[in-house]
This record gives sequence, structure tokens and C-alpha cells, in this order.
Amino acid sequence: MAQRFMRRNDDDDQSYDELGNDRSLELYDDGYTGKNVDHKIIRGPRLEQLVNICPHPPYIRNMKEVPPSDNVVFMIKPFRYDQSKPNDYPFSINGPNRYNDVWNEHYVRMPCSPLYVSKKTRQPQWPIFCQLLLQLKQKCDNRSATIDDLKNAIETFAGRSYNIDSLRFLITESFSAEQRSYFMSAVLANICTLALNMDILCSQPPPLLRSGSNRSLTMSQQQAASLLAASFFCLFPFRSDGKAKKEYDHFQNPNFNTLYQRGPKEKIEKLRCILHYFERITAKMPNGVITFQRYSLHHQDSPKWAQSEKGIAPMHLTTGKRIEDINCVLQVDFANKYIGGGVLTAGCVQEEIRFSICPEMLVSLLVCEAMEPNECIHLIGCERYSSYKGYSATFQYAGDYVDNKPKDNWGRKWCHLVAIDALYFRDQTTQYHMKNINRELIKAYTGFYTSRQTLDCAYPVATGNWGCGAFNGDKQLKAIIQLIAASQTVRPLIYAAYGDKYLIESFSVVFDHLINQRATVGDLYRYLQEYSKVPSPPSLFEYILRTPAKQLRS
Repeated sequence: MAQRFMRRNDDDDQSYDELGNDRSLELYDDGYTGKNVDHKIIRGPRLEQLVNICPHPPYIRNMKEVPPSDNVVFMIKPFRYDQSKPNDYPFSINGPNRYNDVWNEHYVRMPCSPLYVSKKTRQPQWPIFCQLLLQLKQKCDNRSATIDDLKNAIETFAGRSYNIDSLRFLITESFSAEQRSYFMSAVLANICTLALNMDILCSQPPPLLRSGSNRSLTMSQQQAASLLAASFFCLFPFRSDGKAKKEYDHFQNPNFNTLYQRGPKEKIEKLRCILHYFERITAKMPNGVITFQRYSLHHQDSPKWAQSEKGIAPMHLTTGKRIEDINCVLQVDFANKYIGGGVLTAGCVQEEIRFSICPEMLVSLLVCEAMEPNECIHLIGCERYSSYKGYSATFQYAGDYVDNKPKDNWGRKWCHLVAIDALYFRDQTTQYHMKNINRELIKAYTGFYTSRQTLDCAYPVATGNWGCGAFNGDKQLKAIIQLIAASQTVRPLIYAAYGDKYLIESFSVVFDHLINQRATVGDLYRYLQEYSKVPSPPSLFEYILRTPAKQLRS
């Protein structure tokens, strides 16, 4: 896959940080190699057998039974999903007209806060923003709103000028006259309303999920929509420019200003997916619940790999499935350490595509700090709204997607994504050093980890060529690392290397070889230890096939 590098300037995508360090390497990562996939290879147990391990959402205690705490935060009142009452909505934790503000470094600094004031006049910004939103909404209702009205509003909120060439092109050139009219009237008016009602719908600022914490944040899909409406208008303070508060040094910019700016055509396609989300929620607001959960693995919970006697987990390998199309599993996001990667800039590979077709995941950019090596981020219940075709430069929005996944008793769709970030190897040979192998093992294990090994929670993991694109990871090494992590956590592995026929065929041979030798997690780890010492070694798969496991046990 070609790497993409772009210089920073005031009008274009920002792929260099303030010190001139190239961050584009962090934004493009995946191991996709196929173009026109015309083959479907399946190995191992039948896929249906594995996904039926947990065909219904995993059991979770009723929300009323989970006392709120610093580590378990609810933005809604206790809610229980009832299939017989599909139109019930969760309510804000504080009820209507009761916004409880918190303005400090531990919470999102909300644009509706009375403490968000102009630097020059010291006047609260929210009344001014509301007036502008009301004026824009009135133009939408009168069918007189223009793209320049939208641009002027965004620039006023942000306090600076922007080019919005990608947004302008999508609305004025890509949309049909009917689509343009509908968006600039009904959809844009609804986005205005969602932003205007932020203090009512959310009623309190979301906490930041900072590094080192084990913390979850649960909100309604309607609350997520309100937060995303604020991102649409670039309302979140101190997040979009180089002068952001120091507290946001290790956070993404959740505002959409960089997505609007000129860039490659796939940027416009991502934007099309996100605007389609707003179209869908204008037609009918979803009434479910979503959770963002940060997990930090304690040092004492790290496995002693070489001593592990756990057997190799069952595995299904396929080239014919994408990870997001495999239901009833833990799906892996090939993440950037800054969650979302380049979704709001020019990135358009596995993580960025997933966040574009499931825009509620973009809320994680607002609340999640960059991940440490022993951390992962879980995104639970986020709905999918768009179909797509292509990948990277060929990515295209491909119409509506109806997500019919069942809901758990909290009202969350049975969709569980875990974000784990791989190392980038400028020198590819360094990935075989045990220090780096151990780091990747801990990262994968952290993502796959569950504290209770039961069929109810240890459902399969669906993954693929994690970190094997622009991050220069060796597919064979990453495959073995993930097999070790899945086996140690007693999770079956579904390896979906979409379009990668050679890897699936060769991995299948190695897997059968390991099973025939009754290899353990400890044996696999010793393979990696010994392989790291071999000068000018063959491929890892070849090395494993040539070396009996019992030879490593002595």
C-alpha cells in the first residue's frame, strides 16, 4: 500500500505536528493487498460454529444494579431495553433543563458552559452561538440557507477562517439537486437543533477517559448525536488549533474542520458517510445506548508467556469476509494510538473506514486520550449506517445500511469493537527484537482480555493483518502474536485477511502443524524467542515448520 505524506499549511490537512514531525505514518495502517477480490478461501471450523458461541448479546447486570462511580459513568438515567417497547428513549441523567456544568481538565470543556468566555470581551460564548444557530436554522426552515451561510457559521464558532472545499464540493457538486435541497433544509436544520439542545440532551459534560484509567462512559445515541452536531459546527473549544490547551496534547481534534478542507476524493466519500448518518437520524432518531470503555492492563495481570501451558485456540481463516461483517464477536480495530487515526483528515484504511460508516464512534475522539502500550479502548453498541466499496484511494460510499443487530438489556447493539494500536517500524528488522514482540503481545492480550473466562464473555475475536500496512509489520509475525494472545485469553480466533490468499493458505498449514504437535502458548512464545536470535532467518512460518516444538522445550 502506498504511503501518503503531506506538508502542513493553514488550509490543508495537517499531517505534520508543530515540531515538524511526520504524523502521517501514524494515520495510515492496514495490511490490505487485494484489489478485485474474486476468491473465497475458508479454513478451520465453520464460521457459524464460532459466531454461535455467543449469538445473543452477552449478559450484563441491569443498569440499576450498577452504582455510578468515578470509573463507571452514566450520562443517562438507569434504562432497561424492552423489546415490547421499542420506542422508549433513555433520559438524560439530570433531566431536562438541568445542566450541571463542570469546567476543568477532567471533563470535556463544553461549548454550552457558562465559563466558556471570549478572550477579548469575557462574554459567555454560548448565547452568541445559540443566536447564530437559530439564525441558520431559520434560513434552513425557509429553504434559503446556502453553503456560504454554513461556512460563515463554522468560521464564527471556530474564531478563524477555513477552506471547506471538500464539504462544498460534496454538497454543491456531488449531491443531486434534490439531495442538496433536503440537506440544506431538513438535515442541516436538525443538526442545528441537536447542537442548540446540547445542554438539555447531555445535561453534564462527559468525563475524559485519560491514560492509565479503567473507566467507562455510557450515553444514549441521541446524546452522541448532539455531541457530533457540535463537532459538525466545530464548537468544542481549545481542540482545533496549535494553541490548544496543554491538557489536550494527547487527544484528537474532534471538530470536523480538517475533514471539510481540501483533500483527496476519499475524504469527500468519508464525509458523505457522515452526512448520511445525519440524514438517517433526521428521519428517525435512534433510541439505543453506547459505551466507550478504556481498559489498562495491570502489570500483575501480564502473562508469563514462556510458562503458559494453554493450548492453541480454535481458528477460522477466510479471505472472503471483512471484520465488520462478522457478527457476535469481538471485532478488532487496527487503531492509531490516537483513536480514530486520520478519519477527520485524509486517512482512509481500516480504522478510518469503520469510523466513517459508524459515525457514533467519532465521539471517542472527543473523550479518549492516546493509548499507552498496555491499554485498549472498547466501543460497544455503535450502529452502522453506511455501506461502502473500495479501500483507501478507491473507497466510496455505497448507500444506506440497515443495522439489525439485537440489543442487550442496556439497549446497546450487539457490536463490540476493541481498538488496539500496533508499533510503527521504520526499520522493519527491529520488529523481531523481543522487546518489540513483547510489546505487541501485551497490546493484543490487553485487547482480547476478559476477566471471566466463560462462554458468555469469551466469545471469538475477529481480526486480520493488524499493523501490516504502512506500519511495516510482518504479517506472519503479527498472525502468530495474535494467535498467542487469543489462545492465552481462551478466545477462538477468526482471522479475516480480506483478499490475502497467500497468508490464509500458509497460516493454515502452520496452524495444522502446531495442532499436530500439541503446541502450547509457551511453545509459540519460545518459537519467537529463538527466531529473534537467528541470523538471516527464513520466514517465520518456514522456521516454525522446520523446527519441532519439542526441540524448544529442552
